[in-house]
Amino acid sequence: MKVPERIIDIERVIKGSNSFLRHLPAFMIRMLKKLICEDEMNFTIYRSRHLDGLRFVADVLEGWKINVNTRGEENIPETGRYIFASNHPLGGVDALSLYKALSAHYSSIVSPANQLLNHIPNLRSLFIGLDVFGKTSRETARKLDEVYASDKQIVIFPAGEVSRRQKGKISDIEWQKSFITKAIQHQRDIMPVHISGRNSGLFYTVASLRKLLGIKTYIETVLLPREMMKKRNSSVTITFGKVIPWQSITGDKTHQEWAREIKAIVYSLEQ
Repeated sequence: MKVPERIIDIERVIKGSNSFLRHLPAFMIRMLKKLICEDEMNFTIYRSRHLDGLRFVADVLEGWKINVNTRGEENIPETGRYIFASNHPLGGVDALSLYKALSAHYSSIVSPANQLLNHIPNLRSLFIGLDVFGKTSRETARKLDEVYASDKQIVIFPAGEVSRRQKGKISDIEWQKSFITKAIQHQRDIMPVHISGRNSGLFYTVASLRKLLGIKTYIETVLLPREMMKKRNSSVTITFGKVIPWQSITGDKTHQEWAREIKAIVYSLEQ
């Protein structure tokens, strides 16, 4: 369905770029528009355009008829400052679902995320845009420190990218250790969170082929909007584990080892 205001416009982005992409023929741009479900995504944003932040998230999930089920919700404290560390199986719907679950307990939540999300005005209050293909700028690092020092709840996906097929199983790659460092630095307890779900076979096949061919750019990422559309009329289950006090993160393990341990705790919640 066509809408009067197009937030997502792949043709505009391509034509405004300085790369070889600006010379793509029109038929390839049309293919890309279809591949990323541009019309459907714009209709979703337009339908909920009058809402912002957590209310926008709830309305989008309702429009997509995605049901969010929770387990271990009694483990969520009503007060305090926390880092909610989760696996990242879906690359979009999982984050929105976790926001919706947490919105029943907190009104101020933020997450470091792909800077492309900044193009959706309704989500800007919920995300700090990061350049996932480059280095974190000094300004972004400052904003991150301000958020960690604030009273906002922080949602983080320490893998930094969507789960992949590894040894026949869908799971995150190795988690980055920065959330451990920040937890200690800013005295934030960590809550492990597991989110159910998987993407289509096509997504994992493209990811595997890309890796096999030695292509470093995550070309499978272009499929994520289509994966989001496929999750309509489905359910997501979110399991909250027990809070891990920041004081318990002792020096007998490196921060990377602690990241691996908390990742293992997250996947144990799947049982």
